[in-house]
Amino acid sequence: MFSILLVEDEKLELETLRDYVDWKKLGASRVYTARNGRTALECLEEHDPDVMITDIQLPVMNGIELSKRAREEGFGCKIVFLTGYDNFEYMKSAFQVQAVDYILKPFRVDEVEALIVRIREQLEKERMAERSVELASGQVFAMACEQEGADLEEFGRKYLSVPADEKAFGLLAVYGSADEKATVWIEELTEVRHAFCVDSLIVVVLHGYVSFADAAGRIVTVLDGRGSAAWFGDKVSLADMKAHTDILLSHRDRMFYGAPGELLCIDGRAEDRGGRFDRERWNQKGQKLCQSILGGGISEPAEEILAACMEELRALSREECQREAYGLYLNLYNRLELDHAALMEEMEKRKDKPELQIWNTGFFVEVQDALRQYVEALCHFFDRQRENPNYYVTMWVKDYLEKNYMHVCSVEEMAEGIRLSPNYLRSLFKAGTGQTILEYMTDFRLQKACVFLRDKSLKVKDVSLMVGYENVSYFSQIFVKRYGVTPNEYRKMV
Repeated sequence: MFSILLVEDEKLELETLRDYVDWKKLGASRVYTARNGRTALECLEEHDPDVMITDIQLPVMNGIELSKRAREEGFGCKIVFLTGYDNFEYMKSAFQVQAVDYILKPFRVDEVEALIVRIREQLEKERMAERSVELASGQVFAMACEQEGADLEEFGRKYLSVPADEKAFGLLAVYGSADEKATVWIEELTEVRHAFCVDSLIVVVLHGYVSFADAAGRIVTVLDGRGSAAWFGDKVSLADMKAHTDILLSHRDRMFYGAPGELLCIDGRAEDRGGRFDRERWNQKGQKLCQSILGGGISEPAEEILAACMEELRALSREECQREAYGLYLNLYNRLELDHAALMEEMEKRKDKPELQIWNTGFFVEVQDALRQYVEALCHFFDRQRENPNYYVTMWVKDYLEKNYMHVCSVEEMAEGIRLSPNYLRSLFKAGTGQTILEYMTDFRLQKACVFLRDKSLKVKDVSLMVGYENVSYFSQIFVKRYGVTPNEYRKMV
């Protein structure tokens, strides 16, 4: 696909070009028009078309002057002149502004279309060549950053136009968001020469003439706070990129423990975090956390113990931190969840899974949040248990009815599922909700029926079956008793 600008002051000829040439068939995505040179220049600045067909004789600014201005301002469009003068002087001027061809007026539509086909083929070849060079230059940068002792002299001269030791660029790393989608977003920025993933971070090569700090800020903005960036204040040559990439890699842990969206200018030294992890103290705090959750935080609140646990992790590398954090979660899961079926079912409904959040995160604060939310959910569960010993039973029965209300539901079957006697189950549910199981089940089914009745394509008999009543007369009877109207009357009201 390509875009084209038609510049012609004669209305009839402009309309002929615009309306009679089959631009869609030729592959043109946009066709712009202008009646004088100044308007055409404004259109160039706004749309940057791939091709410009312009008359030479134009008001305000003629076609030759328009083309000179276009070249001076850096527009690379293919220029074709329309002229009624088969004159050598005009053709000489056309070659001076790198015009690709000219069309003599009066022109034929098929003549214009044949010329556009040739230009389109030329554009496609150039684009393929540009992509090949871009791909090759990206491979040069990747080699420079990843391979020790890579011979870049020949590659640098071939694909970067200068010897490897004479070319310098900006170099930065993005932490916390090392995926292909983020890499594509980053490469779309004008400051970026190339971006690629290296060992769980994104290495970004910047053009040497841009502000590296500003580029880092724009990258973090594009990632919407899901990444942070560190960069070198000075330019880096191809020959030095491997050593500087290693320095960026050494800052992974420091950036992991920092805040998402952080911007850091670093010097040429590697990061050495140091610190010591006390395994015995860590295990003791994990046991205290479990006891606090079960005991309601009587001796020490669970959130304070968890915060102390998190501080212990700061001495570790990113991978070690995530591994130990997952171990803490697994310990709580094994000691608390596995012993309580109702707790496991409640946790299973949670949208955020702590095990996934811990591993699929780029920052320590996200690991903290995952464990904090998990511990809060555990504490909330056991707090409710202490406040209402019937909570588990009522929740289990409600969940059972929600899954099975469309079928025959017996108290005996429920009692067997929760391993209680039917009478004890009835008494616990009544104490916990103030309703019998039958009353709650009837209310629940009728509420569902009201929702289904809104669908006018369903018959009342269908709705009756959908909510567990095979006898439609009995369904209608209890519906009237509950709402004071028949199902059909209710349907007319909504």
